Amino acid sequence: GKGKDGKGKGKGKRPRGPSGPTLPRERITKEPVTGEVQDWKGKYGWIKPTVPLEHPLAIKHNGNLYVSMSDLVGGITQLTPGSLCQFHVFSDPSGLGAEECLGS
Repeated sequence: GKGKDGKGKGKGKRPRGPSGPTLPRERITKEPVTGEVQDWKGKYGWIKPTVPLEHPLAIKHNGNLYVSMSDLVGGITQLTPGSLCQFHVFSDPSGLGAEECLGS
């Protein structure tokens, strides 16, 4: 019979979309914007922009922006939830994210 890895049609988990800090990016802000750190997970986190972004992908992740530890500048290695930060916004195949992020 079919084992766990039987190639059924349509059932099972959909393959996850592309993710991670190495996807091709397109910067969508000309000037840095601010936001509040929602969460920090060790190597990445989520930022809620102060002003909601007008972009087709902005509704993904509840309007929050992905930020990777590799996108922090100014010598910081993490962000504190509840604090404000300043950053540029980029879009990539997985959604919107923050780069060149300065903590407060």
